[in-house]
Amino acid sequence: MYVVPISATDVGFGKRLWNALRGNKKFSATGLLWLFDSTTNEWRLLIASPLVDEIGRRKAYGELTEITNSLDLDSEQLQRIALISPSVPFYQALRSVFGKTESVEGARLGNTQVGGMYIDDAYLYEIR
Repeated sequence: MYVVPISATDVGFGKRLWNALRGNKKFSATGLLWLFDSTTNEWRLLIASPLVDEIGRRKAYGELTEITNSLDLDSEQLQRIALISPSVPFYQALRSVFGKTESVEGARLGNTQVGGMYIDDAYLYEIR
């Protein structure tokens, strides 16, 4: 399987968004990572937030939109954001491996399985 390399623009976008979310009182996020989706052949920015469970995915996207509107972000990249619950098995598996690591920013995962899910490629920012 050919994996499209992650671009420096995407890496910078993710870092900028993570810096805006880190410690945000209104939108709590426990992790952020780029994950290559082999079915669409593109990178998706996964944000794990307990708000998905607390208020629902739709309202959580609304809360996230309020934050992203205050930043000058590329709309094409914003469309590749996916909110996930921190309780999904895939994210729980990532937490079991990286949750106690001081920093995972820039760590890459590729050609591996985590929590029963095959990962072609991933770029991590934070997993808590």
